[in-house]
Amino acid sequence: MKYKRKSAMALIKFNSRYYLSAFLSIGLIILFAQFSFAQSGKIAGKIIDASTGQPLPGANIIIESLSAGAAADLDGDYFILNIPPGNYRVKASMVGYKPVIKIGVRVDVNHTTPLDFQLSETVVQVGNAVVVTAERPLIQKDETSTRHYVTAREITTQPTTQLTQILQTLPGIDKSATGELTVRQGSLDQVAFLIDGMRADNPLNNTPYTTINLSSIQELEIITGGFNAEYGQAQSGVFNIVTKDGANKYEGSAELRWTPPGLKHWGTGYYDYSSPIYWENANARHLQWWIDHPNQWVDPNGIPGNNPNSSWTPEQAYNNYMQTHHPLTNATSQNGYQFEGALGGPTGIENLFFFVTGRYISQPPIAENSFRSTGTWFDGTAKLNYNFAQNYKLMFSAYYNFANTDDGMESLNSDWLSAYGLKNKYAYYDFAGYPVSHTDGETLQLTHVINNNTFYQIQFSRVFDYQSQSTFPNDPNGWELGVPQYDYVRAVDSLGNPIPGGYNDLVGLHTTGYYYRGRDENQSLTLSGDLTSQANKFWQIKSGVGFLYYILKRYQESKAFNAIEDETYRPYEGYAYFQNKLEFEGLIMNLGVRYDFYNPNDYIYLDPFDPLDVYGASLTNSVPNPQKAKTATYGQLSPRIGISHPISENTVLHFSYGHFFQRANFGDYGEGYDVTGILDTYFNKSPSGYPAPFNMGNRLLQPRKTVEYEIGIQHNIKGLVLDLTAFYKDITNTVRTVTVYTLGGGRYLTDGNGDYGDAKGIEISIRKPLTQYWGCYLNYSWSTGIQGRSGSPDVIAAPGSNVQIGEQQNIGDVLVFIPAKLKYGFTLATPSDFSFLGGILSNMQFSLDDQIYYPNTNIGSDVFSEAGKLYVRPAYKNIDLRLRKEIVLGTLRPAIFIEIRNAFNDQWVNLDIVKAAAPADRVKFINSGFREFPEKNTDGSPFTNQLEYYNLPRQIIFGINIGF
Repeated sequence: MKYKRKSAMALIKFNSRYYLSAFLSIGLIILFAQFSFAQSGKIAGKIIDASTGQPLPGANIIIESLSAGAAADLDGDYFILNIPPGNYRVKASMVGYKPVIKIGVRVDVNHTTPLDFQLSETVVQVGNAVVVTAERPLIQKDETSTRHYVTAREITTQPTTQLTQILQTLPGIDKSATGELTVRQGSLDQVAFLIDGMRADNPLNNTPYTTINLSSIQELEIITGGFNAEYGQAQSGVFNIVTKDGANKYEGSAELRWTPPGLKHWGTGYYDYSSPIYWENANARHLQWWIDHPNQWVDPNGIPGNNPNSSWTPEQAYNNYMQTHHPLTNATSQNGYQFEGALGGPTGIENLFFFVTGRYISQPPIAENSFRSTGTWFDGTAKLNYNFAQNYKLMFSAYYNFANTDDGMESLNSDWLSAYGLKNKYAYYDFAGYPVSHTDGETLQLTHVINNNTFYQIQFSRVFDYQSQSTFPNDPNGWELGVPQYDYVRAVDSLGNPIPGGYNDLVGLHTTGYYYRGRDENQSLTLSGDLTSQANKFWQIKSGVGFLYYILKRYQESKAFNAIEDETYRPYEGYAYFQNKLEFEGLIMNLGVRYDFYNPNDYIYLDPFDPLDVYGASLTNSVPNPQKAKTATYGQLSPRIGISHPISENTVLHFSYGHFFQRANFGDYGEGYDVTGILDTYFNKSPSGYPAPFNMGNRLLQPRKTVEYEIGIQHNIKGLVLDLTAFYKDITNTVRTVTVYTLGGGRYLTDGNGDYGDAKGIEISIRKPLTQYWGCYLNYSWSTGIQGRSGSPDVIAAPGSNVQIGEQQNIGDVLVFIPAKLKYGFTLATPSDFSFLGGILSNMQFSLDDQIYYPNTNIGSDVFSEAGKLYVRPAYKNIDLRLRKEIVLGTLRPAIFIEIRNAFNDQWVNLDIVKAAAPADRVKFINSGFREFPEKNTDGSPFTNQLEYYNLPRQIIFGINIGF
């Protein structure tokens, strides 16, 4: 941070002139350059005479379903650009030669598919063409960094309906200790998440939209290594989703899934009245206890039941208890349902095609004290393609989502269980409030093919994200009076100590009372232009520009601090890139440079120690007049280099190096304890009546920076592809919260650059794409790193404030240890003519995914220490299975299937929960191999057995599917 007025003003003036002129210069260059379209691939190859080996100049190559093609040059070489990902029939023909058609030609996003033809001479060109099944190359020669492709067919075989679970099967993508996905130690907000070229994330904090319907996906391109210059505002990778197009004939599917009722978590049910671990089951749930122990309960006025002045009889007290101590949901007796449908085809208007999908989910909560008794979700996608004129194509793509969920719906809240325990299971956890959210995104693309060598694209996108958090519906007390309500039991033991679960427990709507509420409407608008030109058969040039404008309408309120943020922010950013792809026989290079800029489009308060001039105005008895200035535009150049060296048809070396920049988030959600956003502005009232800052984001934050190196080798061993990759990431300018003490004696929170880190690792994978009868994968990843703190201050005090600031703590490096992971899976698929056992096993699929997380003795939660000896947890394992049987009935393909999550009920033991147990319980836990947990906590309360394991128990899902 810059805290002096002169420095801040100088920076603003310098940046404004320098970066504006730099961007204008680059923009002028771009206008005369050639540009790219990132959602397509290319086919290239050579046409020769089968008998002589001589090139056949002028031979025609046609992609039949696209009516796109090319002619071979004097050397017999050809290329075809702008091909959407998918499988195609490609025909080569020439007068005097028999035509050849190759089927199953696979095209991937951003890659060149090699496809050569040999034509045999014939006297008269008659009869059918020669049809050949194309062999898909298992090694992508032009792959200069780590990329993974998942096709629509491979997606349908996975034992899941969630994109995130598919991503977890890939090397370098894992779950963190908090259950969030990470990409080579980077969080998902550091990933560029694209749907049909549209950036699909929350404009405020870059949280991606990951619940897209799997039935809508044509192909996934996952880049976890260095990526080309066309991608920006990302540090850890690119997830590129291309959705399906409609075609000349109708196709679709409908799928229904059913999950039977039952307990969704480990341990005892919240309202298991047969369980002996709950005190109430043997005592307070029986009228006789109230009659026999009138001294251990009170009436609404706090008068004990044995006092003659008590307003309640034992019967009245018991009835009140039973009315207030009842299950909050019927979660364990509810079914779960999911329906997903897809339909695509012609619209009736010539050359206008559509593809739409929709998914609706209804499921009971995992935690029985969820406020909502049922969670519901909807995700929908729509796509229109219109070839309205020769060489012109218009595409509209959209997605929509709503989520009616809340705390405890999709996972157990371990913090709630740890802090309040099940003694407060009859009250809702209200700190998180009642959430409402929905999001949608739309993009409109125009593509114009100028000639066989060049095409351009213009795209406009809009993304909208709504999130609110407020009081529970029908809460009579509301925001101001929403306080905890306690029951009337005052049970004590023989020593007079309160009995856990029987003394002053919480009931009703509240466990804590509301502390935070908010309402956000965040929107981003993007206009971009891209164009591709194949200068010659060796050189492809790409370039593009884009501009993003944000409208962030925010209302956040923290009750504990009486702080409010009620602002509308309008930041903007833009980019320009230039990319070259050079393809030679033994060397392929991606060379590019990218320029990004952004401006918070707000004000900087120039005096950090009296930002709103409240203290200064009080000295002169005047109205505050804070000094501020407009924010500057920050710009940055990022070089990107990727090199591939095909040693042979079966072996390729690759190397990549690049600088990757990402601005900090514009804002944060929550009560305001931490500040990591640029535009946070929480104000509260000071004693003078004027607003005072509670927290303010730092408008001068520099972008976070990652420099990544990667080297790897791929080798095809008889159809199995071995990939060995090593990477290193140097991370700087990360953001941390800073406390500022003001001249008036108060303080507020802001943020600054200063922290740093690195990540390094090795990834080993073996894969066989799903072809004919089977496919498989196996990958192992190991990584480590550091998190560092520089000498930048955590606390800043105004000169002369007499605030004593201690020496900066924790400066230097802290090692980060990551558990090693082994993942493997396979799919077996029988053909329709499989006659074994009378054909009953034909058209069947069996899929398995297994993930193993090994312990690391350097990670505290992986080890247990007792009597000076270290004990290590067992490996975490999870196996998901899917068995599917399809029946062919003409054009219909009905199928039944069963999926089993955590098929073997593996348990991920939680060692931390036992570390505070009594010595005898700890020894018993160790001697049992981490299986016998304590029955009671040290205070005599029931041990929270719901938290004994991190994962969830086995879940069985039944389903039917009809495709056509």
